[in-house]
Amino acid sequence: MPRAHTESGKQAPIAPVPPTPVAERREVTCALRDGTRLRTVLLVPHGTGPWPALLTRHPYDATRDEHEGMLDVGRLVAAGYLVALQDVRGRFGSEGVFDPCAQEEADGADAVAWLAALPECTGAVGMWGASYASETQFSAHLGGAPALRAIAPAMTPAMSALDGFRFRGGVPEIGSTLAWTHYAIAPDMITRIDSAPGREAERKRWEATERAIRSGDAYRAGALHADPDAEAIVVWGLDRLREPLGSARHRAGKIVDRIDAIDIPVFLIGGWFDVFLGSTLEIYRRLLHRAKDTGGPVPRLLVGPWTHDDMSGRTAGVDFGPGASADDLGGRGDLTAQHLRWFDATLRAGAADTPPVRVFLMGSNRWIDLDEFPPRGTRTLELYLSAGESLAAEPAGSGERRLTSDPASPVPTCGGAVLLFAPFEAGPADQTAIEARQDVVSWRTAPLTEELTVMGAVRAVVHVATTGTDADVVVRLCDEHPDGSSRVVADGIQRGSARSVDPVTGRGDRRPVEPGRDQEFTVDLWSTAHTFLPGHRVRVDVAPSSSPRWDVGRNAFEPAGAIPAPAAAEYTIRYGAAHPSRLVLQVVTAAPR
Repeated sequence: MPRAHTESGKQAPIAPVPPTPVAERREVTCALRDGTRLRTVLLVPHGTGPWPALLTRHPYDATRDEHEGMLDVGRLVAAGYLVALQDVRGRFGSEGVFDPCAQEEADGADAVAWLAALPECTGAVGMWGASYASETQFSAHLGGAPALRAIAPAMTPAMSALDGFRFRGGVPEIGSTLAWTHYAIAPDMITRIDSAPGREAERKRWEATERAIRSGDAYRAGALHADPDAEAIVVWGLDRLREPLGSARHRAGKIVDRIDAIDIPVFLIGGWFDVFLGSTLEIYRRLLHRAKDTGGPVPRLLVGPWTHDDMSGRTAGVDFGPGASADDLGGRGDLTAQHLRWFDATLRAGAADTPPVRVFLMGSNRWIDLDEFPPRGTRTLELYLSAGESLAAEPAGSGERRLTSDPASPVPTCGGAVLLFAPFEAGPADQTAIEARQDVVSWRTAPLTEELTVMGAVRAVVHVATTGTDADVVVRLCDEHPDGSSRVVADGIQRGSARSVDPVTGRGDRRPVEPGRDQEFTVDLWSTAHTFLPGHRVRVDVAPSSSPRWDVGRNAFEPAGAIPAPAAAEYTIRYGAAHPSRLVLQVVTAAPR
């Protein structure tokens, strides 16, 4: 059964397909400029070449792509493509030392040049792959790879390290870092240690990390600044979370400062519940803006109701229907077919017969085709936090609600666009138990009398006063069903001390929050495409934490070099005309058909 490789090390089923035989399989080495040799599996088509080539590069054992990858590589070969599957430096069958992200520009450029020069190749190369394998695509292009003519990055973190996976709203994503380093990367690194005593010592550190994750000690308040007995790659990841937001290390492998250098066709694939949704859509927005300004290639976008680990369209107790799967895409062919159309158009000058944008509209549970996302004609709808725990089109009464932020008892993560370890699942999870907590406050509309379709950006503006010198504000947009269940649609977080820091570039200064003073927090919930049906309610939850997804705040400003002790703090959330706390949505009058 084909599966999608993921950053957490899990595998998610897509759909069974019959194997497609290839003419020849070769396991070869690709020599880089410094002599390092990378294991590469070449799958050669039937017939007489040369052929255009398709390449994927990642750290998760490239041989798995032969039978368990995101795409059916046999069908790629049968369609007349020379296919190359490659382990990056320092992983599985490849030589060298793995330096995440930082190594991929030069290595990727070398790999593309090597593949293009093979006698079986026409000299034209495309790349595909999800997650880390999406970042290697941008890196190869930026490293100088003229033979690379088109890329198809899926679930991509390539925009910035600060807007999902490593940080969000200035808050370290400690759960994602632990999931990736400990489960996806550490095991192979341990097997590569030369000495038996060294391997055993690192294995014991892995077991210590495992115990700490299972007990919760790995992500309790203050854990980020502890000195864990953890394996080397976990320490590497935690060190990155301790770096200042403006650190150059956060730019390694990212395109945040180099978007104008991306001048080849790009097909972006994302998921509404993927940890990299923000990065995927920000790349799309910036490439689209540049295309309009310069006449360059218009990016293509496909977004499904998927998590990072699962493209089946069934997650967190919700089944979006058989057409939601990456194996169906609403009757338009599976993800492999979509890629073949893309590469035929960009590498073979075929017909570009697919829409620029195709997104899954949740709630209505159908795919829609657009010229761009969000579609033209969207309008802004503001729903104000009001008296009586209501959301209203105008501020209705003024007042305040209070909650206690206790680092010793954080709000547990429940669904959303997460990449975590069991039992924390991504997706539209029911929030009923979470909303019953005393430290979660909610507002909701009256039952809707007609459909309300959100299609675009979602943000919240929340007026908060705290007794501490820092505060974290978590906001969730939920769809409350007539049966009382409340399912998360989009969410986000903002740390008070980072309100002046650009969430993508990291530029700006952190500063403490003034205790007792009303502060305006703007929380980015990224974007969605979701229809709230008649009888449903739009609901907003506000909380001070979400653990293990995000680092549990101390409620105290942390200047460089200082590690204050965690302390409880009282939050006062104010609303009304003088303190217009509100949800801001991009909506359409009628959802496209």
